[in-house]
Formats: sequence, structure tokens, C-alpha cells
Amino acid sequence: MRVTVITDGGFTGRGIGTRSADVDVDDVDPESWRDEYRAHGADLVRYTLIIGDTSVSFNETAEIPKDLRRLFERVWK
Repeated sequence: MRVTVITDGGFTGRGIGTRSADVDVDDVDPESWRDEYRAHGADLVRYTLIIGDTSVSFNETAEIPKDLRRLFERVWK
């Protein structure tokens, strides 16, 4: 499935880029995710991951579900 990650925020406010990839999503459960995960701090990058009809946003230091973290890392790296 096609997964896209877009960013905004950070020091410049413009994020750090966008990435997309076709990945296997059999081991993730997007329905269990909240719409947003936040961490407090200045100049944090916000990531928005889009998978199908689901999008979820999180700051770079936010605690997010393990399956979301694995999926993000597959796309971002």
C-alpha cells in the first residue's frame, strides 16, 4: 500500500521534506491510532502519515504506537 509522510514545523516552519513508499502494511492497525500525538517543545517537526483514508500526525518526540513507529521508519528511511 502507498504510504506518504509529509512534514511541517521545525526551526524554519517548513518541515524537512516528504517521503512516499509502497510498503507491506499487514502488521499495522491504523484504526487503533489517534488522529494526533503531541510532545511539548520548541521547533519540533510535525509528521503526518497518510495511509489509505487514514492520516495521523505526531511530533518528532511524541510517544506513538509501536506499529505506527515501524511503519513510519519503513517510509522515512
